[in-house]
Amino acid sequence: MSNVAIFCAYDGKMAYMREQRNNRKIENAVKAERHTKLMQDKYKDQIQASISATKLYKVVWNSKDPDENAEQNKMRIFVEDLDSVAAILKYQGSKTAVLNFASYRSPGGGFIRGSIAQEECLCHESFLYNVLESFQREFYEWNMQHKQKGLYLNRALYSPEIGFFRNGKEAFCDVITCAAPNKAAAQKYENVSDRENTEALKSRIQFVLDIAEKNEVKTLILGAYGCGVFGQDAKEVAGIFKEFLTTTHTSFDTVVFAVPDGKNGNYRRFAEVFKEN
Repeated sequence: MSNVAIFCAYDGKMAYMREQRNNRKIENAVKAERHTKLMQDKYKDQIQASISATKLYKVVWNSKDPDENAEQNKMRIFVEDLDSVAAILKYQGSKTAVLNFASYRSPGGGFIRGSIAQEECLCHESFLYNVLESFQREFYEWNMQHKQKGLYLNRALYSPEIGFFRNGKEAFCDVITCAAPNKAAAQKYENVSDRENTEALKSRIQFVLDIAEKNEVKTLILGAYGCGVFGQDAKEVAGIFKEFLTTTHTSFDTVVFAVPDGKNGNYRRFAEVFKEN
């Protein structure tokens, strides 16, 4: 086969794959619109209650000294080969919150447009999007004017009692919606250094844990925060979480890192960091 023929065959294969991706995205967008309407029709009162009780956070509390009683608190930390919704359904029984690895700019990220990542998956199996879209002006439009070179600012929504549904099972869980620093964009377009990113990442993770403690969360579901298209390093993210959870933020009973064991290696890196817990 000539080089031209090989190129044409490769180009045709790539075009086919792009078409398949576009078709899936269109299908997901249709499902998202249908799901949003279903949630609104079926859970109107619960959605409104969550909207009314949602709190906007935009400050960091004073940093805390290490907890001298950290070992006595006996926090359980698990790294699980689960997605976030599966973890929500598995770990019930006490006040539970899940971290939504959110878009800084759009409610639900690309959910309504058919994209799929952690936030979009949360929205596909809950009424989270119905709640978040109510904060377009107050939260997302402000964020769009304050991107901080792609590292973003410490801003979050705490939405209580979001309903999650899968295979006939349901659970109600609080959601912390907070974007990680977008390292990939910040370094590509704004020449942000690794040090600047790490400082922002530490501040953001502390901010998330502060919010969870402020709301007296006992079971906290986290994950490979920012380790997808935002380009954060899984080992660094896990290490920062471990540092705070074993020194200053020790009030939780259970912390679950829901990290699907895929090709990106994030599960292995988190498991290695937390293997001593």
